[in-house]
Amino acid sequence: MKSVDPRTLRGRLALWYGLMMVLVLTAFSAALYFAVDDEDEPEPAAAAVQEAPDLTPKRLLFALAVALPSAIGLAVGGGLWITRRSLKPLEEAVRIAGELGADRLSTRIPIEPGSPEEIANLIRSLNGMLARLENAVDGMRRFTADASHELRTPLAALMGEIEVTLRRQRDPDELRTALESTLEDLGRLNRLVESLLLLARADNGELPLERVSIDLGEAIRRLLDPYEQVMAERRISLKWSCPAPVRVRSDPMWIGRAMTNLIDNACKFTPPGGEIAVTVQATSSAAEILVGDSGPGVAVSERERIFERFYRGNQVRSAVEGFGLGLALARDIVRGLGGQLSLDDREASGALFRLELPLG
Repeated sequence: MKSVDPRTLRGRLALWYGLMMVLVLTAFSAALYFAVDDEDEPEPAAAAVQEAPDLTPKRLLFALAVALPSAIGLAVGGGLWITRRSLKPLEEAVRIAGELGADRLSTRIPIEPGSPEEIANLIRSLNGMLARLENAVDGMRRFTADASHELRTPLAALMGEIEVTLRRQRDPDELRTALESTLEDLGRLNRLVESLLLLARADNGELPLERVSIDLGEAIRRLLDPYEQVMAERRISLKWSCPAPVRVRSDPMWIGRAMTNLIDNACKFTPPGGEIAVTVQATSSAAEILVGDSGPGVAVSERERIFERFYRGNQVRSAVEGFGLGLALARDIVRGLGGQLSLDDREASGALFRLELPLG
């Protein structure tokens, strides 16, 4: 049996009703005791007994008639008072929640001292929900603003190039150059829209997954083959390691999509003469893919935001072209596959990403 906790509304009511029951029993026992005590007195004369009737039943009835309604009245009145006083913080929480809007999600419901534990836990849950809603709404606002900015840039470039081209007659070579530049900007715009659509599908849990049993090492090795020529041109060496076969039950297409983003990221930031290391291994609980590079690494101040959508550090923004969606896409894809993607602390230069998938 659970012990009575006076911090909860149930415990307070139980203690109050228990106290009322003790008072009723005490009063009734006292009345019964005095009635019995009167019976133990010396018997009066026969004539006196005939003149004075027995008052014991009347005393007991009087005690019940007074004590029982009084106890019920005190119990009900005290219970109502305790309940109303305990529910007052809830009424305040309802009032504050009714006034909240999208522009006031930073408001938190205060927990008054002495509030019942049930009410305090409810308010804590509501405050946690408000915090999650605030983060979600802020994220949507940032996402909308960043997406609008990224879409505006290629659209403005397209409009500018077309306007310049139409100002005067152009020969075929100039028109071809303008069309090639326009096609390049359209390709950039198409990649951005495709990434945004993929992020939206990942948020809604609508990635079309087809899980099959695959040799993870073999799949990643085939994925690296197209990058060897690019790495050779940039004088970047590839260090590949897969000590033992690792089998997982997952979707090879989406694993390849996530890995492509990680390898593209490593190629962008690894300087000529550097090294990219890819390792596939199995632990006791998961299959791991480690992707490390010898680039500048990630500053400590940026580690918490590296997977945010459209986030690009100052160094990245000035040195590398992109949208800042690659790592965010990779993380969402891996989550959809039931795994996780993280950035490991690394004492040496460069970054080390760890992709974990369930063994299968």
